[in-house]
Amino acid sequence: MNMGRWWLMSNVFKSEIAPKGMNFNINDFMISDKYATILTIISYPKMIGPGFLASVTNLPGIKVVVKHIPINFSEMSKMINKEIVDLKQRYQKENDRTLQERYRQDYESLESFIQMLAATQSKIFDFQMHIMITADSKEELENKKIQIRNYLDAMGMRGIPMMFEQEKVLKSMLPIFPKQDIEDRVGIPIPSPTIAAMYPFVFDSIKDPGSATLLGVDFSGGVVLFNQFLYQIKKEFNRNNANIIILGTSGSGKSTAAKLLLRTHIRNNCKIIAIDPEGELEDMTRNYGGDFIDLGKGGQYGLINPLEVIFDADEEELKEGLGHSVLTRTLQSLKAFMKYYYPSIEDDVLQMFSEICQETYKRFNIDFNTDFSSFTSTDYPTFDDVYSTIKGKLLSMPEATREKDVMERLELRVRPFTNELRFYFNGHTTLQMKSNFIVFNIRELMNSDENIRNALFFNVLKYAWGLCLDKSINTVMYVDEAHVLLSSRNELGAEFLAQVQRRSRKYNTGTIIITQQPTDFAAANVFVHGKAIFDNASYYLVMGLRKQAVEDLARLIDLNDNEKESIKTYSQGEALFVCGNRRMRINVVLTQDELDSFGSGGGL
Repeated sequence: MNMGRWWLMSNVFKSEIAPKGMNFNINDFMISDKYATILTIISYPKMIGPGFLASVTNLPGIKVVVKHIPINFSEMSKMINKEIVDLKQRYQKENDRTLQERYRQDYESLESFIQMLAATQSKIFDFQMHIMITADSKEELENKKIQIRNYLDAMGMRGIPMMFEQEKVLKSMLPIFPKQDIEDRVGIPIPSPTIAAMYPFVFDSIKDPGSATLLGVDFSGGVVLFNQFLYQIKKEFNRNNANIIILGTSGSGKSTAAKLLLRTHIRNNCKIIAIDPEGELEDMTRNYGGDFIDLGKGGQYGLINPLEVIFDADEEELKEGLGHSVLTRTLQSLKAFMKYYYPSIEDDVLQMFSEICQETYKRFNIDFNTDFSSFTSTDYPTFDDVYSTIKGKLLSMPEATREKDVMERLELRVRPFTNELRFYFNGHTTLQMKSNFIVFNIRELMNSDENIRNALFFNVLKYAWGLCLDKSINTVMYVDEAHVLLSSRNELGAEFLAQVQRRSRKYNTGTIIITQQPTDFAAANVFVHGKAIFDNASYYLVMGLRKQAVEDLARLIDLNDNEKESIKTYSQGEALFVCGNRRMRINVVLTQDELDSFGSGGGL
């Protein structure tokens, strides 16, 4: 290439990348048609974890520049010793006990810092960090600046725009300019191990001890070993239960990820109680010798009595005289069941139903003081008995009163359970389980009337929870298509699932809740319970979701803008994994043997 042509191309390139013009103000500046400001970080938190700056560098619309300049150890030591002497003098002269304690903590911290430097021979660097924010308008710039500063405050950092120094700071950030005098005034001394940990590409993968699942690989290629029951052997921040929520559209890979977790739990001899509405676990259940119970057919295939009491009370509650809560929760779940079948049921009819159930229980010597620990399925009333109580009440009400009107409406609501729906809801529980891997399926009713499907789903959920109360064994409760329980906006049903999330740890139970519609959890009338369901999970595996689902999910868990945009573009098997206090993008990876063990129902 001749020199003339090279000169021409070089100048064309420079004209393309160079700004059209710049104008510096007190706290901000314009670069071409963009408004910009630079925040200089002047303080950092006392404790810094691996990859500390990763969340900052992921914020959209900003550029982060970090410089670290070596400092002579002897000079640094002299400066710190002088500061320690000064702090000790202030401590001795100060009369305010609060300030005195602060001075003491500061000089002790500096002393331990000097000891650490001497012991490790770590180098000290003058650490300088700047964040450049750009926007299309002055108003947008101010709003973004407030958001970024608030975000920094939450991380324990403080950033300010250097007044009258924006041009010098910008030149300091660019390698084409010589050293600026402002660099002697903005840095903070930090040892090399801390600096190394701060950088965003320093990544702490998940390698849990104990019986862990090889869930996949992170973006750096490191393996993700995940122990859902880690809290039982090790304390880790925000990992205080074994509840995980898996989210994703159809075909995103959520069923495969869930089966991968189940496979580990089966090999670790955990008890598995699964609600599998679509029958995706059928092959896997057969392969591992489990019980696949098809409740969607009802009758001889299996029936669960909605009036059977779930003995959900531990020793502490019984000692505190809270045994009455067992029947109270049963009555609440019966009302929820009725609301699923009749979403528009009137409040007075629902209250009457609760009173009739209590009277029916009394005829079977069951009240709020009953000890249910020795009861069997045949000891409980059925809907035939409830209907008999209603008919008896109506016969004793010859006069037309408001109470009789309510009772007659209730009779109409209960009658179907004793006739056309008796094979699903009327009779004693007939299930016989032979293994610790139990899967309930209602596939036959998934395309039937929504109210029948939802009532059966909830009835199965309540019974399944009753099988998760054995503290002597780790149990996993698996609920697929969980949004069905909230899609009808049933507050009582949402509250029941929230209680399962809250109480699971008491019984050494972990939950795997799977949904493709976080929108149903964020609906106005169930939001409190939907939020509680998410708040009581230590783990989230978020696979590909559509735009509105992502926005609704952001109301339930913390997601930054970059994460929200990424979730919308995830391919099959890609996920955001929130593991306690850590969050990372992973790829769920399986071997062919693992895929074969899952069978043909669902999955990659």
